[in-house]
This record gives sequence, structure tokens and C-alpha cells, in this order.
Amino acid sequence: MQGLKGLCLLLALPIFLSEASEQAPSDSYDFSDYPSQVSSMTLSQIDLNSHPSASNFRTRFKALQGRPANFAGHYILVYWGCGSGCQMFSIVDVETGQIFMDDDWSSSMGVCVRADSSLLIVNPGVSEPARMQSTYYHWDGEQLVLLREGSLPEVEAGCDGSV
Repeated sequence: MQGLKGLCLLLALPIFLSEASEQAPSDSYDFSDYPSQVSSMTLSQIDLNSHPSASNFRTRFKALQGRPANFAGHYILVYWGCGSGCQMFSIVDVETGQIFMDDDWSSSMGVCVRADSSLLIVNPGVSEPARMQSTYYHWDGEQLVLLREGSLPEVEAGCDGSV
């Protein structure tokens, strides 16, 4: 029985160590911390079959044809209104036409992106005591990875890439 407990502890040790080594969210982010090689391609076709909800926004996506990437090298981030103080957004791969969407991808005050970076700031410029907050994400090519929640005015002041 002692051997089994020791084995379980030994197997669990890497999990404890990786959790302990995780760092707290940074107090500073810069678009240059998340560089992306910018593609010279423009969007030539949309793959409406790449996401089950894409056909509901067919006109919105087709209007992107011929446009260059504005986010993370070879993606177009596009958003549209979904009610008062609400914008949904999605990401389209310029190279393949694949559409990435999620029901939770929305903002109230827009987004800030750059073509040469995979950093996304949702609701840039929110100040206290708003009922929302700025949220920082990294796009890994398949999903948005949460980096931080909360405003960083020194970063958001430079949001010249608002979509």
C-alpha cells in the first residue's frame, strides 16, 4: 500500500510543480510580444462550411473577400452589432477561408488588433468602475487564449489598430 501511495505522489508531483511555476498575469503587454509574419495575400474565398453558424452571417463574410489580413499575420478579425452595446466578432483565415467563431466572442467597446501581432484586446480603454473590463488574448491559430482581464491604460493608449 505504501508503494502505491508513493507512486501516486510521484505521478502527481509534476502537476503540482507546473501549477506552482505558473506566473501571475503580466502587468505589461505589447503587440510586439506576440509577433506574426504578415501575409501579402487577400481573402479570395470563404469556407462557410467551416463553422456551423457561418451561413447565418454569409453576407458579412462575403464582404471580406479581397481584403488583406488585419490580425495575427494571415487572419481578418471582423465584428458586427448584436444589439445595443454589443458586438460579436469572428476570425477568418485569409489563406484558407476558414471561419472561427465562438458564442462567447463579443465586446461592448470594440477590439484592438494589429496585422503583425496575435495579441487581441477586447474592450480597450475601459476605465473603472465600468461593468465590463478590458480582456487580453493571444490567438494561437485555433483559439483565443486568455492572458489577462483588466485594463492596462499604457498599452491601450496605443491601440491604433482598432477594428
